[in-house]
Amino acid sequence: MPGWLGGWGWPLIFVAVALRYVGWQRKSNLWFDYLAGVVFWGLSFVFLVHVHPLAPVGAAFILGSCWFVEGLLYRLLSRRLSSHLAAMFALPAAEYIRMTWFYLLVGGVPWASLGFALESSPLIALADVLGESGLVLFASFGGALLLVVIGQASKTLAIPAIVLLIVALVMHRPPVQAESTLSCLSIQPVVRVEDKNRILSASDFFKVQMEVTDSAFEAGVQPDLLLWAETMWPFPGVEEEAVGEMRRPWAGLPNEVHSMETVRTRQKTMVKVALELATNPPERPVYFLTGAHFYYPVAASAPDGEYSPRNTEFVLFDRYGSLIQHFSKQELVPFGESLPMGGALPGSAGFVRWAHRTFGLRPDFGRTEQTGPLQATGQLPRLGGAVCWENVFESAFRSQADDGAQAFVILSNEDWFGYDGIEMDQMVSATRLRALESGLAILRCTNTGQTCLVYPDGSVDLGPAPGEISWWQADLPIAPSSGTATAYRSWGWALLPLWTLCTAFIGLISLFGRKRQVAAAQPTDG
Repeated sequence: MPGWLGGWGWPLIFVAVALRYVGWQRKSNLWFDYLAGVVFWGLSFVFLVHVHPLAPVGAAFILGSCWFVEGLLYRLLSRRLSSHLAAMFALPAAEYIRMTWFYLLVGGVPWASLGFALESSPLIALADVLGESGLVLFASFGGALLLVVIGQASKTLAIPAIVLLIVALVMHRPPVQAESTLSCLSIQPVVRVEDKNRILSASDFFKVQMEVTDSAFEAGVQPDLLLWAETMWPFPGVEEEAVGEMRRPWAGLPNEVHSMETVRTRQKTMVKVALELATNPPERPVYFLTGAHFYYPVAASAPDGEYSPRNTEFVLFDRYGSLIQHFSKQELVPFGESLPMGGALPGSAGFVRWAHRTFGLRPDFGRTEQTGPLQATGQLPRLGGAVCWENVFESAFRSQADDGAQAFVILSNEDWFGYDGIEMDQMVSATRLRALESGLAILRCTNTGQTCLVYPDGSVDLGPAPGEISWWQADLPIAPSSGTATAYRSWGWALLPLWTLCTAFIGLISLFGRKRQVAAAQPTDG
């Protein structure tokens, strides 16, 4: 994982993969695979201890099933292929399934992939061709290559790694040069989760951020775009035309009910307050982009207990408080923001109530069909966006880049994970991969850190240190609207899916071929 062993531990991924192959060759037990997976995922998610002491344990026991599935797939493929070749197909295919869909109907879990482990290696420069998913393949092939080097495998197993490396080197291109920059002012207020959810009122929370924001404007900063991080807008976000009521429950308190007109008026008023010290000239007005819990109306006649549907959304305002555009977060955090089958399973409602009492949040968020990028507005270009967890999903960035995004903004609140560990570094590591894959610059605006600017070549300008209350002005490079897509966006993204399809085909042959063999061996009636 990035950040482990000072960032110099990446060669060990090849050793780990090779040992996995050897273990399978020596017929390790499936339950050993599962227990090893539990250990791996417990280490990978150790930062979840900041959420709850048992959170890493729960994540480990759930995600350990991924290693069990990998072992099952290997055993199926090994009926038709040699041991090492079966492993080279099984491991990346199972990684792709986990990263894209997982197994419990909660969406993909792309954290801690084999490709992520290579972020701190020189191979990251080739992510504009291979991307993280292609690096998954390279890590798998590299493990086989290591076995070839030490004389434990056939030399032909070295061919995939060599071919993939040559293709990536040949297709590698420098990123497209920016045509302009956008002046962005990021506010890092460092509001602790406990204070935000249980202690501070919305007005107090707003004042904390305004102190930092006003200090930037008083220093003479004239940004094109003011940024507050994920859920740092302390008031409910609503549409300009919403009619009806906003209803939301509070743990241990009466339900909150307001007319949409009341909520909309407060929204407009507070946006104008946030920007009242901005001194931008009329021909270059400032805009305000933030992350908010966005609520949709219910009819005033709706029965008690019916609450407003809500999402986590990007919301863009002009300096007069008008909501210009908004779109929802698409990749929801499993068990934190969503439950299997959208909460349709028995016991889901009880889990939602428990989570609300314990953490102050309810894992019943929705999503809309409104997705990024934002449309060009005034001097603002087409900005793509991602919220926190979406940082590790390549598809969210690729799809928005293909839809015309010229740069990206990530709004993130990572105080859930503490700011004294390596999780901050790992989030930046994931952003570097997204920048190289998309060929676009990415600005990370965070509550507690790490706020930073990542360029299309993967280089990073760090903002305030994690835990530092501060503001940061950065010029976000804007790619031309007619810029050439990276090789990854054009075709490199398909490498791992195609490999997985090949694996599925071989697996089906192995499965049904085996059944036919068993049927042929059965005695017939005399």
